[in-house]
Amino acid sequence: MKISHEFIHLRGIMESVDQVETISVPRRVVKSRKSWADILAVSLNVCIILFFYFFETFYVMPQFLGWFGQAVHFLLTTWIAYNILGNLWLCTKTLSTVGSLPPEMQQPMEGEEHLWHFCNTCQRTVPPRSWHCNTCNACILKRDHHCNFVGNCVGHNNQRYFIWFSFHAAIGSGVALFDNFLLADKHGIGFFDLITANLIIYNAFMNPGTQDFVIFYRIISVLGVNIFAVLFPAALFCSQVVTVRNNSVMNNYCDRTYDLGIKNNLTLILGSRRLWTFLSPNIKSPLPHNGTQWKSKRAV
Repeated sequence: MKISHEFIHLRGIMESVDQVETISVPRRVVKSRKSWADILAVSLNVCIILFFYFFETFYVMPQFLGWFGQAVHFLLTTWIAYNILGNLWLCTKTLSTVGSLPPEMQQPMEGEEHLWHFCNTCQRTVPPRSWHCNTCNACILKRDHHCNFVGNCVGHNNQRYFIWFSFHAAIGSGVALFDNFLLADKHGIGFFDLITANLIIYNAFMNPGTQDFVIFYRIISVLGVNIFAVLFPAALFCSQVVTVRNNSVMNNYCDRTYDLGIKNNLTLILGSRRLWTFLSPNIKSPLPHNGTQWKSKRAV
């Protein structure tokens, strides 16, 4: 009987230790399945990036550059492609959900209860600047917007990766566009031929032999996709520049409540190494806080 009592006592101690360890370790968050729109958009994104990388590096530029020029072009485009795909991957995989916080941080600290608000969908209180995303089915820390092309919500923890993804995508597409215009010029295709493409294709079809219809069609198609691939990420990057400048979010560009100055804003979004993160998505740049406490401009 004495042994049984000691066993029960020992078991109780072990259970209490397990409970303490469970509390101290951040909860593992299982993210819901991605929508078909996210999967298709990310897949299309990757296919376009890889197509332009291989097309420009191994087909277009060997027609214009010697071995040294090709080597320089290869290094440049490889670095850009690495940054595009690396930032895309980390933006997709990095969670900014409230549920990704350790359990003890998912409740307001004493005296901060009035800053948090209640989410009717999640049925829980969430930190300031956190809002619910119906696609992710979760509340996102400093939610900027949901982007199908990265298959995730852009928020506190992954905005850095989204910014540099859109920047490098615009730069890389710009380099590809320059290369493709060289190719188009070689085949006698001008910029305005993009506008009159249907008429030219019709004339080439009605008058066989006057123009290589297949080559013209391929170049025009590549240029059309390429121009879109420049404008779309460039527009995204410009929108992010505004949000960084104001420390705001996409659905409210003009809100400067949390604007602490450009240097502090960069640190809050890009981390302690700020613009150095431009060089690589793998550069460690810790954020100054976990996304639950925000200083306002009036508090500085």
